Amino acid sequence: MVRKTLYVEGSPNLENGDLRKAFNTLLAKELEGNMPRIVMGKGKQQTVDKFLTTPMDNNEVRFLLVDSDSEMPVKNERKEYGEFNASKPNRVTNSVSANTFFMIQEAEAWILSQPDVLKKEGLKNLSYNRTDLTRIPNPSDLVGRIYKDNGRNYHKVRDFTCLFPLLDTGKLKSTFTDFADLIEALKQ
Repeated sequence: MVRKTLYVEGSPNLENGDLRKAFNTLLAKELEGNMPRIVMGKGKQQTVDKFLTTPMDNNEVRFLLVDSDSEMPVKNERKEYGEFNASKPNRVTNSVSANTFFMIQEAEAWILSQPDVLKKEGLKNLSYNRTDLTRIPNPSDLVGRIYKDNGRNYHKVRDFTCLFPLLDTGKLKSTFTDFADLIEALKQ
């Protein structure tokens, strides 16, 4: 039996919220009964390193989900796969387009794509350009500004873990091709 593992950029620390649980809740909407084991890897490079070098179990298939931190070209023109692989010559697996996915530019872009989720958290004054969310540099800063405009402070873990599970995965798949591709890969 194939065992799927998804390495996700984000803190494994539980003191401000459980990011692994937030990702699990979101992904379960699409993958119930076919869930991968989710490993939180801390920062981007630490997550990539864990994905590439952690000893593999028998029949394990790995996937990687990290922030792009910039706009991304189409999948077949991305140089990141080779850059990730070059960073770890002693890797046990390779980063390729079939197993490496990006939250473009950060997972907060996914939240910004669904303003109704922000409204459910009591946030108003949601004035931002929603035409191409993949071009917003530092989406977490924009979410922070929205919180500040509402007299609150955004905490990247605590508040994220409340918002993220509320997202509609159908809308995410239609808005973010990497999310749709990730779900399709994990279903196989």
